[in-house]
Amino acid sequence: MQGSFLSRACRVAGVACAMLASAGAVAADYPDRPIKLVVPQAAGGGTDVIGRLWADYLSRQLKVPVVVENRPGANGILASSYVAKQPADGYTVLVSGISYLAFNPHMYKDLPYQPARDFEGVSLLVNTPFLLVTGTQTGIRSLDELVQKAKANPDALNFASAGKGNSTHLVVEMLAKRLGMSLTHVPYNGAAAGLTSVMANQTQLMADVLNTGAVQAKAGKVVPLAVVGATRAASVPDVPTLGELGLPDFPLPGWYALVAPKGTPAQAIDRLNAETRRFFDDSAVRARLQELQLEPLPSAPDAVGQWTQRDSATWGPLIRELGLSND
Repeated sequence: MQGSFLSRACRVAGVACAMLASAGAVAADYPDRPIKLVVPQAAGGGTDVIGRLWADYLSRQLKVPVVVENRPGANGILASSYVAKQPADGYTVLVSGISYLAFNPHMYKDLPYQPARDFEGVSLLVNTPFLLVTGTQTGIRSLDELVQKAKANPDALNFASAGKGNSTHLVVEMLAKRLGMSLTHVPYNGAAAGLTSVMANQTQLMADVLNTGAVQAKAGKVVPLAVVGATRAASVPDVPTLGELGLPDFPLPGWYALVAPKGTPAQAIDRLNAETRRFFDDSAVRARLQELQLEPLPSAPDAVGQWTQRDSATWGPLIRELGLSND
């Protein structure tokens, strides 16, 4: 009987060892089938462009298709909650960002996903600098002049945004708070409509993404006041950053990152992170990012969680102070 028991134990142990060996082989071969990249925006949007650039590069590097799946809607909630429920096997990745990771938890009482609970960071991806612009008819030509006019006429200056709680909204609210200005928010259905209102003098101010704002500034349709980013922009080289204007610690409002479902194996995370670092080193990728006026953010996987926690603590109090809620 004792021998029979030992024999059965050895057989069970052998099966377990075989299973472990098989699992190790799968991890070593990762990836061996297509990877799905979920984008929380419609095809052609800024997030989609970034995602497809990454997907195309990794498809070539990994020798497996990286298939982009667009799941727009509900301020990224549809895509984020979908990815949170997918198998944690390294074959589903989400292009996320500051709005979905750091803003949404403060704006929705019953958010169906929680960043720390549901996601593993893969890598930071890019930062989209913003350009603070004013209308040509305002007479404002610098940040100092904006502050002076706003303080002399509280609430008289209107600023446009792409919607309540959007980055284009919160960045101006944060700026107004730090500079002691009282401005009136006018939300629009999208950034293009908001910027159009500034050009038509229906509103007087907006912080739009650099790639869009700089085009209109160079065309003379708006007046650029400051770059909300780490460095000056080549497209508007004479425009100072907020740091140069006395706000060196102003938070970056437009970063994106890659995340995977919680529990995704470390081997998969590390492989995707390593390939993303190579992505940033590729000359064609660097040229395309420069063309799009995006700042690359190579990082370790845990940087995603660190940036999320930091910016949640930075923007959360402002969101609550403004009484913003989409419930």
